[in-house]
Amino acid sequence: MIKKLVTISLLLLLAVIGIAVWSFNHYFMPMGRGGGDEVLVVIERGTSALVVADTLEALGVVRSGKMFYYWLRYNDYIERMQAGRFTFIGGEGAINAAERLMQRPEVIERTIFVKEGLTIEQTAAVVAAQIEEIDSAGFVDLCLDSTFIASLGVDVKSLEGYLFPDTYRLPENANAADVVRRMVARFNQVMAGIDWNPAIRERYTDHQIITLAAIVEKEATLASERGKIAGVFHNRLREGWPLGADPTVRYIFRKFDGPLYVSELNNPSPYNTRRFAGLPPGPIASPGRGAIQASAKPDVTDAMFFVALWDGTGRHYFSRTNAEHDRMKFRVRRENEERIRKQKQKGN
Repeated sequence: MIKKLVTISLLLLLAVIGIAVWSFNHYFMPMGRGGGDEVLVVIERGTSALVVADTLEALGVVRSGKMFYYWLRYNDYIERMQAGRFTFIGGEGAINAAERLMQRPEVIERTIFVKEGLTIEQTAAVVAAQIEEIDSAGFVDLCLDSTFIASLGVDVKSLEGYLFPDTYRLPENANAADVVRRMVARFNQVMAGIDWNPAIRERYTDHQIITLAAIVEKEATLASERGKIAGVFHNRLREGWPLGADPTVRYIFRKFDGPLYVSELNNPSPYNTRRFAGLPPGPIASPGRGAIQASAKPDVTDAMFFVALWDGTGRHYFSRTNAEHDRMKFRVRRENEERIRKQKQKGN
């Protein structure tokens, strides 16, 4: 009787071992199919291990998503999983697939574009629209945070003007601080390559040139006119005249379109270059390379005034005297009124 019990027990043990070995081989070892084809899987940030397991089963990488998930839990792999792009081999099984998940993934990049001439608030809105995980208010706070600004090696109170407009490729998990650091680093890189007029280099600081460049950026529609517009402003600075730039008044009120009223043009803010001579306290936007270069090495011109032609070309008319400037303003106004009158007639 005892001998019979021992035999049955041994048979049961062998059966259990056999089932265990079969199950291990079946669920965890390579599946013997898939042809060695590469299987690309992108794991987004926040994706659960269960979803990853089910995905790998559906793609034929592992035989059972549920067993693969248990293997990840048993080996404490779940907390070590990272977001990124992984390349698996079809049919390679749970053990090999789990080891691949523990390797450093290929970083998922995203591309954002920030155009020239934006304020901090506008830049924050543009970035937040392209990276939904970034909060625009938090982005703005960072750009005004003195401790954070100091960590960037920039001696300013605000990063207005220092968020360089460009196209950026960023890691998928980039946060607001990462974006700001990249933009300021790009600003520093661009500034290092600017060709300066020696006399201007001696007279103005980087901050002052960026302040002027931001105004040039907002005034110049055509790249070909940046140097001449910057030359007019330098002439006015040298003579001690107000710059007379409406974009600085718009900056005070964050009013970027529509007419400016007399009360707004008379505002006592130090940013009002209609009332006060010299440069405003700081930039009104982030200028691009072209505007910075034009401000650091402007065209040589005797013009002291310019007025937009409002003919759809973005061109300006440049004048040497106030009388000539007034005549051109009157002409532009009259031509613009005539265009509007003709457009109304066509519409009727």
